[in-house]
Amino acid sequence: MRSVLNSLLCLTFLTLPVHRACLGHEIQETSPPPDTFQRGLAALKENRLPEALENLRQAERERPQDSRIHNILGILLVQMEKYEEAAAEYSEAIRLNPELEDAYRNLGFLHWTQHELDPARESLRNAVKLAPSDSFAHYYLGRVELDAQRFEPALRELALSSQPLPEDVPLLLQIARANVALKRLEACRKTLTHLMALPLTAPQLLETASLLLSVHENATAIALVQKLNSAATRNSVPWAQFDLALANFLAGDYRRTLELAQAYLSVASLPIDQAEAWSVIGMAYAHLNNQEQSVKAFRAAAELAPHDEEHWLNLTLELMELQRHSEAIAAAQAGLAANPVSYALHLRLGAANLAAGRYDAAEKIFRDLVAAGDPLPTGYIGLAQVLLRTGRAQEAATELADAEGKLGPQFLFSYFQGLAYDRSGKPSEALVAFQQAVRLDPANSEAHLNLGKTQLSIGQLPEALAELQEALRLDPANTQAKRLLSRAYRRNGDTSNAAKFAEASTDTQAVPANELLGDFFVPQWKLPPDNPH
Repeated sequence: MRSVLNSLLCLTFLTLPVHRACLGHEIQETSPPPDTFQRGLAALKENRLPEALENLRQAERERPQDSRIHNILGILLVQMEKYEEAAAEYSEAIRLNPELEDAYRNLGFLHWTQHELDPARESLRNAVKLAPSDSFAHYYLGRVELDAQRFEPALRELALSSQPLPEDVPLLLQIARANVALKRLEACRKTLTHLMALPLTAPQLLETASLLLSVHENATAIALVQKLNSAATRNSVPWAQFDLALANFLAGDYRRTLELAQAYLSVASLPIDQAEAWSVIGMAYAHLNNQEQSVKAFRAAAELAPHDEEHWLNLTLELMELQRHSEAIAAAQAGLAANPVSYALHLRLGAANLAAGRYDAAEKIFRDLVAAGDPLPTGYIGLAQVLLRTGRAQEAATELADAEGKLGPQFLFSYFQGLAYDRSGKPSEALVAFQQAVRLDPANSEAHLNLGKTQLSIGQLPEALAELQEALRLDPANTQAKRLLSRAYRRNGDTSNAAKFAEASTDTQAVPANELLGDFFVPQWKLPPDNPH
């Protein structure tokens, strides 16, 4: 931290009207003898902290209204690890001079080092507002936004800074993750190339490999993990063999995954490790459409590590994909016997009962989750689906409105409210709900489809055409969108387009896929014993 503080102190000195100096350079003396403030600066530059504190405190007593003194005192107190006192001095400097950009920047930096992201953001925003060319303020505002996972403003602020990025592996990994999240794949590749030239620990190497897989650099990712595996094999340590199998799975080479995972299974000594190998084998078989072998592998994983809910979730997911709902219910119950407080397994048991048409059992499970204060929307969505399937659409709408009041706006709440109001014969309420769903998830084709269908039903033809066209753009294979477009064009007198989009389709209301099931739980990378996650 000292080098960063020295840089900030350098910037602060550069703004002083009498002395223009940086740490590491001589403080230029003016013709009058140095006063206590100047002596304090000189002592601070030479790292004589007690002497600097004595002089700067004396200067503060002599000139209590001088904002510069409070700001420099803040820098000194940070170096002395007196962070609360430092924050107070920066705040006093700002109170005395709200235009003192240095103090905002320094206070923001201090808040960031203390992981206080909201006040750090506020202070640094004030700094860049006062001094738009302050590269340090932009840089640390970018770091704040990265830590808050606000990726777009983070990368924008880092770009505005003229500071070269340090050879800081954790920071570069953060930037790579941000680029992946924003689908800036080429920028991510560039960062990863830089990373691979730096010394990486095993966890950092594996995260780099994960990111390479995210940007479809599969061969490079597998080569990295193979390098790690070769080093581990020389030391007779098998853990990296699992990572190589996992890397091939994530790269989509499922047959190679099976070979590697089965080889690892033969050397894994602990049941928990064997269970993870079986889990990867099960997922590979599932992707190869060998469901029977997949179910066997997931059962083996669950039996070896019954207290790991993820193995039961993988097993029940595969059973439900195969429409083997009774077996899925039994597996979920077995999982709950070993993990009685598992939220995910309770939810899965409700979903399995719902899929099996056991609506009373499903409703009880979902109501219990809701009554327990479900922090996620899924329990409410499960309950709404039971109510819709049992002809209680208005009750479903009421439950979803209550859920929205507790958890705030959510796409699925609005979407299912729209379905519920539609089935209740309330098109105006359905219209409002679907409009909200589209605002919350503009890329969801089913939301546009149902909004367009509702608008068509109440005679809003231009609006309906626009929404149905957007639904088809997002999902070109959506036959219901084509059928509804044909109907809308016919009502609008456009027989040419009506004929173009005429296509047989069942008039069913589609539901976002897997809203209760999710996907397989992929095991984490394995690490050496001295390199925990």
